[in-house]
Parts: sequence; structure tokens; C-alpha cells
Amino acid sequence: MKPQTLIVIPIALILLTAGCSSHEKYHRSDLPDPTAFNAHFGDMDTNGDELVNWEEFAVHFPNADRQVFNAVDLNKDDKLDHDEWHAFKTAHGLTHHD
Repeated sequence: MKPQTLIVIPIALILLTAGCSSHEKYHRSDLPDPTAFNAHFGDMDTNGDELVNWEEFAVHFPNADRQVFNAVDLNKDDKLDHDEWHAFKTAHGLTHHD
């Protein structure tokens, strides 16, 4: 093995580990345990418009604070789309339901 490889591999592993650090936050604020919000997008989208508004979210998660919905709404359009929901779930290691 070349000497450069012996240096590059440990550095890459360190950077990869740092990139996966649990100290990184998906949201800028402290939120409740995200596992309480592990749901299938289609189950929340009760009107079938491919978006989840606050009212639909609150029906599915009656104990949720509006702050949770706002944090998941990355583009701040007051609706959650499928990509935002899956980004939230992926960021917190939650499973996707097909």
C-alpha cells in the first residue's frame, strides 16, 4: 500500500465520523423526541392533496406543538410535502413506511 493511502484513509474515516456526529441538529431549536412523530406521510395527508397542513398534522399528532410542524416545514410555506417529511425522518433515523 502506498504511503499516501495510509494517510488518506484515516483522515477520511475521521471526517466521515465527524460528519455523522450526533451533535449536529436538523433543527435550530430543541424539539420533543422525534420518534413520537414517526408516521406515514399518506396517513397524515387526509385530503389527498400531497401536502400536510397544520390541521392535518395536529389531528395525527394531537399533542404536537406548532413549533414541531414549523421546524419540519423547511421551505416555510406552511405545508409539509413528502420530501420535507422524509428529510425530517432521515435526519432522525426514523424508518420510512412504503
